[in-house]
Amino acid sequence: MSIRTELFLAWKYFKPKRSAVSIITLISVIGVALGVAVLIVVLAVMTGFSSKMREKLLDTTSHAQIRSKFSGYVIDHPEPIIKMVREAGGQAMPVIISPVLMQKDDAFVPKVIIGLDIKKGAPDHLKLHEVITAGTGELKRGNIIMSYLIARNLRAGIGQKILLHSPTNLAKLVKRGKNGKLEVAKNLEMYLPSEYTITGISNFNKYDFDRDFLFMHIDDACELLDLDLGVASAIYIWVPDPFNMNGFLKKMRENLAVQAPSTFIESWKEINGRLLGVLQVEKNMQFFLLIFIVLVAAFSITNTLITTVIQKTKEIGLLKAMGASSGTVMRIFILQGFFVGLIGTGAGMILGSLVVRYRMLILKTLRVVSGQEIFPAEMYYFNELPAQIIMTDLVWIALISIVLCTFGGVIPAFRAAKLDPSRALRYE
Repeated sequence: MSIRTELFLAWKYFKPKRSAVSIITLISVIGVALGVAVLIVVLAVMTGFSSKMREKLLDTTSHAQIRSKFSGYVIDHPEPIIKMVREAGGQAMPVIISPVLMQKDDAFVPKVIIGLDIKKGAPDHLKLHEVITAGTGELKRGNIIMSYLIARNLRAGIGQKILLHSPTNLAKLVKRGKNGKLEVAKNLEMYLPSEYTITGISNFNKYDFDRDFLFMHIDDACELLDLDLGVASAIYIWVPDPFNMNGFLKKMRENLAVQAPSTFIESWKEINGRLLGVLQVEKNMQFFLLIFIVLVAAFSITNTLITTVIQKTKEIGLLKAMGASSGTVMRIFILQGFFVGLIGTGAGMILGSLVVRYRMLILKTLRVVSGQEIFPAEMYYFNELPAQIIMTDLVWIALISIVLCTFGGVIPAFRAAKLDPSRALRYE
């Protein structure tokens, strides 16, 4: 019997006349489609999270950082190191990063300042001018840029004044006495917090960054923290390709070991290695767990085909009586499982892709219906649900789904092949 005949019979059995078998077959196809769709949506969201996280990390920080090996110390002379970076093919900018206590009226909130001078750095990479939503965003002496979240929470706006208290000055207010208890420091020198004017409101679309960080001129940051002008707590570095910088890092580490042994360099992947690793592990685990949904659908295919074998006992007996081999009968029912997997997988891929494309509309609808925020930015750190479909993921999902569904037809195919034609016809 030719393969064309086997395909014809498999397709004929796949779509029988209106009966319980056709309904069960339809349910099996739907089960496969839903399993594939869920798998595509979850993997797309996990991929989108990883991709968006990397994008925002690169937008809100640098490709690499050079810092002092000693905690709490600054880089006294950053200019030679910056020159070294430029000779190696990168761009560099000194920055001051420190926690501060921000005050507006009677409200006190802890924040983190980033002191920099864009004119001396790499403005094309920092992209501050692209995220300013209000004001000029100038970072002259006495100016400060805050995010829309901080401005909204403190009811602050362009042109208003805020006060910043440095941890250095606050630490001078108290000391630990001989008895081990905290007490007000003697010979206390009075100090006033530094006052700054809000000249820009920013929005990086990364909740945790917008929630915590302020921008100011690097000289203001030095004065606020009682540091010498010209020092840096870190040196931000940008390279042409942040995803392929091993050669640059190797060269910089060799140069730093000779010319600045008290410093070290870390790439953005090394700084955020734990976070990126967790996201990748989460994606792999989700893929492994959700494959079981497709596996359950494959078992339903087995049940469907067993029912088909029972109902088609007479026809199977006739086929074998006409000379069809056991292998031919097996291939007919295995092909049925293949058809269920192929059609279900195709439908699931279409459904999953549509859900990913219209995910924000679905979330808005669910928010209206439930009255609750389905994707709160303060929990997931993004203003929208990220998702990205990768072709390799689709290929793996399709292959695994079709293979599982095809193997779902092996047991009923084996049962059909073992039928004795004389007994099958006598039974009917």
